[in-house]
Amino acid sequence: MTLSLHITGASRKLAGRTVLRDISLELEQGRFLVLAGESGSGKTTLLRMAAGLDRTDSGTIRIQDRLVDDAGGVFIAAEKRRLGMVFQEFALWPHLSCLENVALAVPADTANRNKAAMALLDRLGVAAFAQRRPALLSGGQQQRVGIARALAARPYLLLLDEPLSSLDMETRDKLRETLMETVRDAGISALLVSHDPEDCWHMADHVAVLEQGVIRQQGAPRDLWRQPASAYIARFTGAAGGMSVPITSGPDGAVLDIGGTRIALPQHITTGRARLFWREGGVCRAPNGNGIPAEAISVHFDAGRFRVRWQVPGMSRPLVSFEPEPVSTGPGHIIINPEKLFLFSETGDKHP
Repeated sequence: MTLSLHITGASRKLAGRTVLRDISLELEQGRFLVLAGESGSGKTTLLRMAAGLDRTDSGTIRIQDRLVDDAGGVFIAAEKRRLGMVFQEFALWPHLSCLENVALAVPADTANRNKAAMALLDRLGVAAFAQRRPALLSGGQQQRVGIARALAARPYLLLLDEPLSSLDMETRDKLRETLMETVRDAGISALLVSHDPEDCWHMADHVAVLEQGVIRQQGAPRDLWRQPASAYIARFTGAAGGMSVPITSGPDGAVLDIGGTRIALPQHITTGRARLFWREGGVCRAPNGNGIPAEAISVHFDAGRFRVRWQVPGMSRPLVSFEPEPVSTGPGHIIINPEKLFLFSETGDKHP
């Protein structure tokens, strides 16, 4: 197995604060990795270390099995790592045409650098703007030129730092598809830093989530969706909820009390307070009137179904269900499906 990027035990301190701690990460050749996390989690610092724009304090970084940083004697500069880089702010040279921006990145030994550059601009749908300067292009068009320039260097690895976040929704969606197809067709690997879950669902083969400088969870997007390892990852992957609830002990194990109804939990759950999340179907309206008494306090259309907020006696925050048809506000009943619940300790980790 060829690894485009292999990071082992990497740590970094900035201004006396530990930004990254014991990071280990692998990216197979031809794969797309999304590095996710909140602002301040260490995403950009890790990207800069891979790029050679910052050094590790410990650990090693390899690109295509070549040691580029060992926190000691070996450090290969960014320009010698054969990388392509795309940033949120586009970073095109404003005094050059789009064609010149891309052609300058084509390796010098290429027979016809302008022809190679035009081929990339055409692939990314911006060949018609080849002779224009970047300032005359829209944000999405500039970003396409930036991607073409990054690919022109024939990189082993493409590094992208929030390249889509400043674009409108339609442009983001189109550019996701173009970027993913272009990277896969070129047979290279890509590491994308993002805080947008849509990037994970639409682009990632593998996702790594940083929290407070450590990789909290990594795996295929479906694995994070099925079993989020922390409250942040549950929220990031679209789970509803987040309120604090008490977990008590019952005759057969741990119990969650919702509106006076005791719900048995899996054996591994321990007592104490926990944060409660659930997937769609975890909370549902009880159509026959049986279930937990609750009051529907608001109903809103939400992407093809109806989002209903239920106030349950004794709970500080409403529960949310997603119903196929609108529900009348007022007294009603709900049911809970324990198989669609996630419980996390108050520190945010998966409840033991």
